[in-house]
Amino acid sequence: MKTKSNPIEILVFGTGAIGSTLAWRLAQNPLARLSVVCRSNYDAIRTRGITLNTQVWGNGHFMPHRVVRTPSEVSRVPFDYVICTNKVSPVRDDDSTARSIAPVVSPRTVLVTAQNGVGVETPLRRAFRGNTILSAICYISCMEPVPGFISQPAAIKAAAFRVGAFDSRGPSDEARLAEFVKFDDEFQAIEDVQKERWSKQIFNGAWNPVTAVSGLDTHQILKDSSLFLSNVQSLAREIWQVALKLGIDLPNDLPERTVEIARNANAVVPSMLQDARRARPMEIESLCGSICRQADMLGVPVPTVKMIYDKLLSMNRAFEIAAAEAIPSQGLRAPPTSLPHLDLPPTRLAAVA
Repeated sequence: MKTKSNPIEILVFGTGAIGSTLAWRLAQNPLARLSVVCRSNYDAIRTRGITLNTQVWGNGHFMPHRVVRTPSEVSRVPFDYVICTNKVSPVRDDDSTARSIAPVVSPRTVLVTAQNGVGVETPLRRAFRGNTILSAICYISCMEPVPGFISQPAAIKAAAFRVGAFDSRGPSDEARLAEFVKFDDEFQAIEDVQKERWSKQIFNGAWNPVTAVSGLDTHQILKDSSLFLSNVQSLAREIWQVALKLGIDLPNDLPERTVEIARNANAVVPSMLQDARRARPMEIESLCGSICRQADMLGVPVPTVKMIYDKLLSMNRAFEIAAAEAIPSQGLRAPPTSLPHLDLPPTRLAAVA
């Protein structure tokens, strides 16, 4: 039994908008001790913690117990959970996450992937054959306009995170799933996690690329651009066809509902558009490249996915060249310079183990 002297040790690998939100929610358990791996926002989170302004949970702030740059820095900690919320690599190296977290994974560790895309669990299973793997699908729109500040202006579905056991192999995996979803009322256990992932992939794979290419959020496309909306519809239909060929049981009207979900929700600025606006490499392999490769293997034509994928590859190359040559760039649009005021109590600096 876990106690304050023997806490639930949790590592969040990738503390962007989704990772920060998950870490905050898990930290509400008094027995949880959160460690976070940060990159560009390391200094901000190390000194000021994470501040959140959310539609689903309200406002909050917390200081992670440990803030590190790499998992190797906390390799001696006996982690109960390692949660991967990092971006899937912009190059075709799907084992990079597994290699990065290997120093903190023991036989007792439950791995949770909350990454975008389909097939993200497979590299973890190749590397960690005996561990429980949980797959979490996120249904909230989050952004990090400045380091350490998270804004969550919209919710896509009733449950913020739907979580299932990947390739469940018996009661032990199901028990670990039940334990994990108890962390928050917005965590919901599901049985068919691959069906849920492909449903989300159709939404993500349609809206993320088109908003990034156009520079418009979901409502701007719905209101002002019939051309880009047509691209959204084509992408949704093509990804749906790939899923059906794989034997994933999805509703026939899911591509059309992908548009209606966006129409009925608040305006969403998908993660790929957020990156494009800041001239950062976008997460295009998990959302586009993997679909192209699976479609080719299955013999399913996906001309719109391939067209958008080529455009996004060109954009990524331009961002990388600009970064390498230190060329000033604000991407598609400058990020906000001011944030809403939050009346929060003073906190102590995080202790780094």
